[in-house]
Amino acid sequence: MTSINRTLYPEVISENVDFILSHFQDPIFPRKIMTKQLGYQKEVFSKQEVLNYFESSDYEDCRINAYPSFTNYHGINRVAPSFVMIDLDLRDFDNSKDKLDRGLNKVLRKISVATRGYPTVLWTGNGYHIYQPMDGFVLEEEDRFARLREPNEKNLTSKFMQFAEEFLANKKGDPQHNPTVSSCLVRVPGTLNSKCAREVEIVQR
Repeated sequence: MTSINRTLYPEVISENVDFILSHFQDPIFPRKIMTKQLGYQKEVFSKQEVLNYFESSDYEDCRINAYPSFTNYHGINRVAPSFVMIDLDLRDFDNSKDKLDRGLNKVLRKISVATRGYPTVLWTGNGYHIYQPMDGFVLEEEDRFARLREPNEKNLTSKFMQFAEEFLANKKGDPQHNPTVSSCLVRVPGTLNSKCAREVEIVQR
């Protein structure tokens, strides 16, 4: 695996947590995180809690949910789409880094044209994660969108996130990646992806 000097981990990870949190809308906390050691999403109430859990997991598989813990009121969604995540996996490009890089460039061009966005891109060791913050509004509060909600559907924010990933990724995203407001887990640069024993790196801020 690639390596940051272990003595610098706390300082580097603290800065990178701030960087990732800067992509999210308020309220920043409470919010859920996940690590390899935890094995489930844990609600935290401060950045220091985040850092403590990350350190306890030896910085393996450290992720933060892009959406806050409280997203609905009386069962009605109250969180706007504010973050889109696209997952490009090397295996979906014939395990060719050249093909993957071409796919990434196509996605970045489409994001630029469609949204004028300039997303953060991370190399996870076996693919790219693309993180695009955005300004949104609660879709359920607009009749023309509320009508699109299926009877058993929890929220339109998750539906929009999945549509946006498919559209912006030209249907080349990881087919197993179906983000929702409760499962949009974002990796933190400098932490370790245990699946491939690689450090997560920033490609574009």
